[in-house]
Amino acid sequence: MSEHDKRTVWDQSLTAFQSSVVDAVMAGPTPGVLHVAGNQIVLPEVFGFCRGVKRAIAMVDDAIEHHGKGDGEIVLLGEIIHNPWVNEYFRRRGVRVLTRDELADLPSHVSGNDCAIIPAFGLLPEWTRQLQSIGSTLIDCSCGDVIRVWQWGEREVSQGFGVLIFGRAKHDETLVTRSRLAEHGGKYLIVQTLDEARVFSEIVAGQRDESELVTVFGPAQTNADSLEPLLKLAQVSQTTMLHSETQKVCQVLADAFTERFGSDAEQRLRFQPTVCRATQDRQDAAVKLCREEFDVVIVIGGFGSSNTQHLWELAQQHSPAWLIEDADAIRSADELFAWDAKTQSGQCVAGWLPDRRPLRVGLLAGASSPEIVIGDVLKRLAECLG
Repeated sequence: MSEHDKRTVWDQSLTAFQSSVVDAVMAGPTPGVLHVAGNQIVLPEVFGFCRGVKRAIAMVDDAIEHHGKGDGEIVLLGEIIHNPWVNEYFRRRGVRVLTRDELADLPSHVSGNDCAIIPAFGLLPEWTRQLQSIGSTLIDCSCGDVIRVWQWGEREVSQGFGVLIFGRAKHDETLVTRSRLAEHGGKYLIVQTLDEARVFSEIVAGQRDESELVTVFGPAQTNADSLEPLLKLAQVSQTTMLHSETQKVCQVLADAFTERFGSDAEQRLRFQPTVCRATQDRQDAAVKLCREEFDVVIVIGGFGSSNTQHLWELAQQHSPAWLIEDADAIRSADELFAWDAKTQSGQCVAGWLPDRRPLRVGLLAGASSPEIVIGDVLKRLAECLG
């Protein structure tokens, strides 16, 4: 199938996710700006579904069409992407979405007659083997950018390098990446923040005792029991991490290896630019938008979406910013149900929208955010602004 034909199929599958409101705003006299009673709601140059998400959704749609009429069920092996609206949409169409507990006991929840769909983040290798043994039809929606992370990491392991993963330790993508590396005999370390990268770099540079590798990071973040297998190191990032933070992590590692090994550091340290292009494009567009003056910025996406959380982190550097999942979160001009980083959950916030008028409101949306949800948020914001 040609690239044009693929996009035609994708567009047909994405009809339910599109929004006439968003289309109207983007085609208006000031593209990307909705004027409401003297107020402005401004969209970035790039937002919403990326290519990998569109592909995954089209593949699920195709599975429903071609595999959903027999004795078996369509079973999603976890969320297809980290967006509640999208996953609920497929539930309403008869797709069964397995929880993490159910994934840990696949023979009890999937049969040989079922069509099992691997999400965009991939699937643990041992679970894939179980499904093959069960005899289920497997449809792999793993994102191409995520697959490249695995391939690069596995190649470096084969050449004797340990792998440092910059990512969230409990994120589905990182869990699969570390599992695949371990299956290839590799040693890995997951650092979730720049501060954790600095801790590891201080261990490498001899400023901390090597025993702290295990005590600080523990089995949730490393399978190495000593520093030695990580002294030849390849660095990769979860594809949805902040590009700017990844660059800082690379610099911290380079400084530490140079301090320990001098001119030999270049032979011991390799970097792979694995933050996906779509994520970077949305981050760049968010920074460009947020550098303008806004009274408040609303970020739309699933609370479990890494790329959306990072957009919120970027927005917070410039304006008061709130991360919400959908239009229902905007309960009134005074009350909002938004993400709270401290509790890692949603909570009600009062006084989120300033009383004064006119206002400029910025709107950002992650790569897993459907346009229909963005359109609904635009309408609700317009109601709040009068």
